[in-house]
Amino acid sequence: MTDMLKKAAIQVLSEVHPGNEPGFIIAGAQKSATTSLHYYLNQHPDLRGSNPKEVCYFHDDRNYRKGKEWYRKAFINFRSPFKKGHFFETTPEYVYYKKAPARIYDFNRDMKIIIVLREPVQRAFSAWTMYRMLANQKEGLPDIFYNGNELDISSGLVREFFVPDEFPSFEQCIQSEIQKIDSDSDQQEPGILRRGIYLPQIRRYHKFFGKEQVLILGFKELVNSLVPTLNRILEFLGLPESSWSFLDCKKRNVNRYLVRLQPETKRFLKDFYQPYNRSLFEYLGYQPDW
Repeated sequence: MTDMLKKAAIQVLSEVHPGNEPGFIIAGAQKSATTSLHYYLNQHPDLRGSNPKEVCYFHDDRNYRKGKEWYRKAFINFRSPFKKGHFFETTPEYVYYKKAPARIYDFNRDMKIIIVLREPVQRAFSAWTMYRMLANQKEGLPDIFYNGNELDISSGLVREFFVPDEFPSFEQCIQSEIQKIDSDSDQQEPGILRRGIYLPQIRRYHKFFGKEQVLILGFKELVNSLVPTLNRILEFLGLPESSWSFLDCKKRNVNRYLVRLQPETKRFLKDFYQPYNRSLFEYLGYQPDW
């Protein structure tokens, strides 16, 4: 079958297939190996990842207005369209955006949530690096930054990162966001620093789903103990342990760091996050291996 015929067949199937509902969501955090985790879990014979990986339904009003039928269409296994499985998606924005947990709960109060936490200083620098690479790439920005054919300048992220001729330095981003934090601004983007203030984000999910439906992992658990961590996820989902002998462990969406994190900036952010991290550890009762 030619590529053109394949695309036509997929288009027809998308129109007639009712889609499926996910049983769990990888909700974040951004730059915490969630792309790799999605790729690993999607290799399991009983798990079915969404297409696209980031459906961006529950936090993006433009998609949310399209309704539940549109959302379910993201969960079609085109190779075996009527084969059952545990469907899931991975949208790192869900853990950060305040509106997402309530919307997910309204969709399915039994949804299971997976959150991966990364040490917040490295997470922030990784996020800035990602946005800088996007701003410098020649082929343009992903569709999520556009409203139709125009850049969505209603987004603070677009306004501050992608409209100016010169991309701001990491230190400039830090100072700009600290001003927003100090003024209690309701402008959520750019959220370079605030995405690493994890406790309020976790509390929102516990409020709706309870602690038993939310699995919190550390970034380094995926790096250093991959198979045991994947089996911990299977246990969380009520599935039997696997040898994962079929697993392709190639990492996905890895940044190339062309700029070094300055030692004084790292020290500043360590101090900035210290009280937030302490409150998080006290709430969880342990320190994540992040």
